Amino acid sequence: MLVSVILVNYGKWELTKKSIDSLEHSEGIDIRITLVDNCSPGSVPAWVTSRSGLRFLRMEENTGFAGGNNAGFMISGDYEAEFTFFLNNDAEVLPETVRNLAGYLSRNDKAGIVSPAVYWKSAPDKLWSAGGKLVKWKMRFEQVDIPKEEYNPDKGLHVDFVSGCAMMIRTDLFREIGGFREDFFMYYEDADLCRKVTDQGYSIDVLPSETVLHSVASGSGGELSKIAIYFSERNRIVLSRDFLSPLMRSVFLFYKSAVLLVLSMKFLLWQGPELVPCIWRGFFDGLCGRTGYSGVIGKLI
Repeated sequence: MLVSVILVNYGKWELTKKSIDSLEHSEGIDIRITLVDNCSPGSVPAWVTSRSGLRFLRMEENTGFAGGNNAGFMISGDYEAEFTFFLNNDAEVLPETVRNLAGYLSRNDKAGIVSPAVYWKSAPDKLWSAGGKLVKWKMRFEQVDIPKEEYNPDKGLHVDFVSGCAMMIRTDLFREIGGFREDFFMYYEDADLCRKVTDQGYSIDVLPSETVLHSVASGSGGELSKIAIYFSERNRIVLSRDFLSPLMRSVFLFYKSAVLLVLSMKFLLWQGPELVPCIWRGFFDGLCGRTGYSGVIGKLI
């Protein structure tokens, strides 16, 4: 069984190397690794170009998580892998992870995407994400807790959403639905992909028996960086048009406005007043349906 693995890097070469090292220790599965660099500043480390079997592409501009992964998928097409595994460059797998994810998809025809349980690299016993269930009036994917029981690679949990940190999808299905939404740049493109998969009649599953360790938000500068706040707020508003009825979206926008008022006070008093314009710009750009990234990145960094 052949699996294509795609990683996107922006300046985090050491984390990327650790991620690829972990992949190369995978057991019982044939993998082909593609690494896309999103126009990182500086030179490419020697280990990248000298590494045997690693397909490498350096982009001419930073196209974000979505654009980088789509570009990696395009150049990995000649591998003709049945499954494609998108893995954050700050995440590490265990030796059996890729094999068991692929085995689950091969045995479950109705599963379109399967993901492992993702744990914090800094606290390996602490669950970061095992997928989520959509709470419509919040337009929020509430994280699923894994029940305390023994799991095997045949037992998956159905969810509405899994993080793009580590998701395996049927290659033909990803191609059919057009890949990740590139105008999102980063954040919520994984939710959009999951919606498209379920629209095709497939399930989104989590395999609790499998583990990935994640250095959370290292690529965006942290969960409270200007970039992370802007894109997460904006894309959530934009995506609500596809997920919610007009009435439910009105409820969500009222709720979201109230939350942002409280969050603004919190930032002003404790966590940095410079973050307030980012959340409101994201909110209003989302309301207006503005997407893309070239016009805002330079103003956020």
